[in-house]
Amino acid sequence: MSLFEELKRRNVFRVGIAYVVTAWLVLQVADIVLDNLPAPGWVMQVIMLVLVVGLPVVLVIAWAFELTPEGLKRERDVDRSQSITNRTGRKLDRVIIGALVLALGYFVWESRFSAQDPAGATPSESADLPAAGPGAAEAAPEKSIAVLPFVNLSSDQEQEYFSDGISEELLNVLAQYPGLHVAARTSSFQFKGQNKDIGEIARLLKVSNVLEGSVRKSGARLRITAQLIEADTGYHLWSQTYDREMDDVFAIQDEISAAIGDALRVELALDGDDVANAPRVAESANTAAYEAFLEGRHLVNQRGRSNMLQASEALKRAVRLDPEFAPAQAWMAIAWTMMLNSPTTYGDLTLAEVTERATPHVERALALNPNLPEAYGARGLLKMDASDYPGALADLAHALELNPVYVDAVNWSQIAASAAGEYARSYALQRRMVEIDPLSIIGRLNYAPLLAMSDRAAAVRMTEELAAQNAWAGYTARGNVESAPPGNLPEALRWYLKAYGADPHDEFTNRFIIRSLAMVGEYEEARRISDANLYLVDVQEGQLEGAIHSLRRAHDADPQNWAPLTELADALYFARHFDESLALYRKLQSLSPTDLIVDAVDASTRSLVRLAYDLQQAGDLEGAQKALALHRTDLEKRRQVGTIYPPDLVANAMARAMDGDESGAFDALREALALGLRDLNAFREPCFDGVAQHPEFLAIQADARQRVEADHRAVVHLICNENPIPDMWQPLGATCAGAAAGP
Repeated sequence: MSLFEELKRRNVFRVGIAYVVTAWLVLQVADIVLDNLPAPGWVMQVIMLVLVVGLPVVLVIAWAFELTPEGLKRERDVDRSQSITNRTGRKLDRVIIGALVLALGYFVWESRFSAQDPAGATPSESADLPAAGPGAAEAAPEKSIAVLPFVNLSSDQEQEYFSDGISEELLNVLAQYPGLHVAARTSSFQFKGQNKDIGEIARLLKVSNVLEGSVRKSGARLRITAQLIEADTGYHLWSQTYDREMDDVFAIQDEISAAIGDALRVELALDGDDVANAPRVAESANTAAYEAFLEGRHLVNQRGRSNMLQASEALKRAVRLDPEFAPAQAWMAIAWTMMLNSPTTYGDLTLAEVTERATPHVERALALNPNLPEAYGARGLLKMDASDYPGALADLAHALELNPVYVDAVNWSQIAASAAGEYARSYALQRRMVEIDPLSIIGRLNYAPLLAMSDRAAAVRMTEELAAQNAWAGYTARGNVESAPPGNLPEALRWYLKAYGADPHDEFTNRFIIRSLAMVGEYEEARRISDANLYLVDVQEGQLEGAIHSLRRAHDADPQNWAPLTELADALYFARHFDESLALYRKLQSLSPTDLIVDAVDASTRSLVRLAYDLQQAGDLEGAQKALALHRTDLEKRRQVGTIYPPDLVANAMARAMDGDESGAFDALREALALGLRDLNAFREPCFDGVAQHPEFLAIQADARQRVEADHRAVVHLICNENPIPDMWQPLGATCAGAAAGP
């Protein structure tokens, strides 16, 4: 008998197969169990090693021993005529079949119900989980797709918004398929007009499939071509061309999205209903209204004041032509809300005007379609502007449940969470935003300084990549990274000036330039940057009555807007008009659902501690202690997430001084200096009146002045000898007179 036949007779092959299948099942169960237990990584390695070593041992035993009715015996001691290896073999066959059935069942369960795709988690769950940092090496989920902006082949290049709109509608529909990870719009649309390789685009967006196409619109005729490509191979999973009338645009989009869903179900075992029940686009009864809607949405996505004004006109037209079209109503509300007069929005409307104009559109959109993500996004944004942060977070979370790649809702959520004092949630949302939208401009602009607190090199790389995409945003982000503790004011100013060179009208960056120049004493240079926000210079220079006059006018024009209200209260406090500042701080606290009051410039709790001081001066000691307790709780939350900035430590020093803890106050001020404090106004806080002549306080103040003077010399050298934008802006001759060649 040959060796092969003898191996078969002794069931060595069957034992080996049974062992391998069973070992695989053991590994899967161990993986699931250990994932849910705090077990170290070596436990799984030991299990794998034992199973691998066990295979040859089992095979040797199967060869050398035989199972008999009397038990296990050495094979050579068994009478061949009494051998029962055939019966043992049949039992092993049943064991193998049973194990294979279990393995198949596990495979089906894992592929359908245990996907690790981030899109499978609810937005609130994924936002609260620790997220891998940007740039981490991650394989693209198999069930993932990016929708690139369709190419506009129309003779009229102004129809660009129409081809973009078709792409965005398809993206929103595909995002509704269960288990399908869809790259966010802002990342996908970064490749518009670029002749990049599909594989490279897919790698950057972390997807396995790409949908691209073109749109040709001529009068009432449309030709839409779409193709679904497997990124790794370049293989076309599906392609189709549609020639239709403009009135059929919704049907075409539904056909395309359903066909893609069908193709993905076939190729990727994607979950979902049949084509008849596939997600569908929102239809308008009027194609002219739909075109106006696409134009308005396109302009809102571009941001900026002029775009927002044009967007409002287009969306007004869409709503007038079809009042029953819910998406147009929702985007009309978003456009109005974006036109609030604030440092982070793009218009000059008061909060009362925004509320009056936007609210009817939000209500109408929700009445027409209670499951429209943008309607909840608009309502959440309105609530955030009105300081209703819990309400805003609830609406925005619902918007993300309806559309997990609604990146604006993620961004607004992180802003609302931070304003509500939920810092861990805010930072998790910022990380999440960069994960689901890796090329997002606003996402990286917000996240880079946070990333700098733990990995400065990665933060710098992020700003460099962002600058290659959008110079203004990348330079501003780099300035924010340089400002992060321990802080480098002259280097931060260099990058803010470069951002000014890219867009001199952006007041977001201009505020940073104005404050940086004013903090080192270059007041006249600060006033030349912009006509807006000049009160910042007045406050820094100590011209408080001028600042109060400007801020009163801003507050009177928009009495419910928290930003000018907070800044006016702070100016009155510094001018020692404590009765007036107390009244405004109380108003701010009544507007805040959390009773937190934060500084309008740096988001620290200094304004809350100032309220405590005003209350103390008014004799309300109990109220003062309540405000200080709120400050301490908030400071602890900030420490827990590892993001403490100099103004936070100044607030802590103020609170400790009020409590009579001089040593603690001095320690906090020294720590603030080490982390980059350069605001000498911090030492003029009325809270420090009681320690203002203390030798230790005076020594810390002198140290701060020396640091500011050193920064002043470096700033003058920068703007006079290394001006990064000489063709855009030049310092005054008097500033540079006598400036040294070196810093």
